[in-house]
Amino acid sequence: MTFIGRRSLRAAVAGALLATGFVLGTATAHAAAEDPRATRHEGNASTCADAKLAGSILTSPDDYTYTRGKLEDDQYLDILTVSPDITVTGIVVKGGNAYNVYEPGKLGLPDSPPWTDLRAPVTGQNDNIPQLSHWFVCGTEKTTTTTTTATSTTGTETTTTTASSATSSTVVSTTSQSSVGTSSSSPAGGAVATISGGPKATTQNAEELAYTGFDGGWLIALGAALVLGGAALVFVVRARRKA
Repeated sequence: MTFIGRRSLRAAVAGALLATGFVLGTATAHAAAEDPRATRHEGNASTCADAKLAGSILTSPDDYTYTRGKLEDDQYLDILTVSPDITVTGIVVKGGNAYNVYEPGKLGLPDSPPWTDLRAPVTGQNDNIPQLSHWFVCGTEKTTTTTTTATSTTGTETTTTTASSATSSTVVSTTSQSSVGTSSSSPAGGAVATISGGPKATTQNAEELAYTGFDGGWLIALGAALVLGGAALVFVVRARRKA
């Protein structure tokens, strides 16, 4: 009797330990069943405003691409790509009596896709992952700001004037004495300017005068002969009168 009692006691203790482990395992499984990347909400959401997300419901494949996500069949959803001009504000995944909200960059969800294994909250006494009843993606279009910078180029115009200098052979003589200058002109248009009275008398353009060939000596002689002839005639007339 004593031997049987000890064996029964050991069996009872072992059974109690197994039952405790099962309960603890079930509790642990329940805690791990919820997706830590999502925020659980009870009830239903059919618009972005219901889920408190900015923007509007996006469409596929224009705004994003995905795999799985078949309603009333799949339990998981994968968002693969998003259009470059779209900013995703959140993903709503519903199943059973609750829905999960996934927001990029929060709770460990990456800022950019792919976002995989998205699902609805667990449901029922056994914390099952339900099939998807509906889901949608919310987002906004990116605003492109174009900045135009006007570059003004100010040009400086530089005008270079080249002066052509002419060299003339004009000699200016300065003396401390009074000087008398005489100038003469010729019919050929040449001019002679002679500056005298100083040690540095200069004749300008003397070599440039043209010789005209004019000689007035015979006119002087003729004039003198006429004068003498006239005087002689007067003398003769007076002499006759006296006689």
